[in-house]
Amino acid sequence: MSDSTRRFTLAHWRADLMEHSGTGRLLRLTPGGDLEVLLDGLHFANGVALAADESFVAVAETGAYRITRLWLTGPRAGERDTLVDNLPGFPDNLSTGSGGRIWVAIGSPRNRLLDWAHARTPWVRKAVWALPEALQPGPVRTAWAMAVDGDGRVVADLQGGGDRYHFVTGVREHAGTLYLGSLVEGAVAAVPLG
Repeated sequence: MSDSTRRFTLAHWRADLMEHSGTGRLLRLTPGGDLEVLLDGLHFANGVALAADESFVAVAETGAYRITRLWLTGPRAGERDTLVDNLPGFPDNLSTGSGGRIWVAIGSPRNRLLDWAHARTPWVRKAVWALPEALQPGPVRTAWAMAVDGDGRVVADLQGGGDRYHFVTGVREHAGTLYLGSLVEGAVAAVPLG
């Protein structure tokens, strides 16, 4: 499971994205009930998917526009690397799909002001968070999901304008249909994949 931030509560998720705290973690609950930290220092860890062959687990780093991979088996077991970097939007939850795909919910395209702030000192990022919410960088209306293969290559990129459904934060493939969830919508969207 992912733990997005140790600095802010869920109600202040935007604060962590703006301040770029890097306090997220990938956790595992052992069969004995102990909580184990597998990875730390993640930028808003926000979604986990197991590879179809269970060779690695992927975790979305929303604040870093990337998907980090932790190898579970094979000669690289225990190693961390990047599955996908420099995504064009904010990755949210992940899920394992058919054909070894890893589906990625993209909540919003990248924000130029936030990219600028991330490259600045911490006090600039905190100042952006202190602005009134109307002046802070915010999500753009879009409906977006992507899929990558086990090598991080984009194998599907589904985008919509966001006029009927937006802010996709969950994605799940089942029986030839992609189901999209959102924190702000009152329904689940269904997209045929055939």
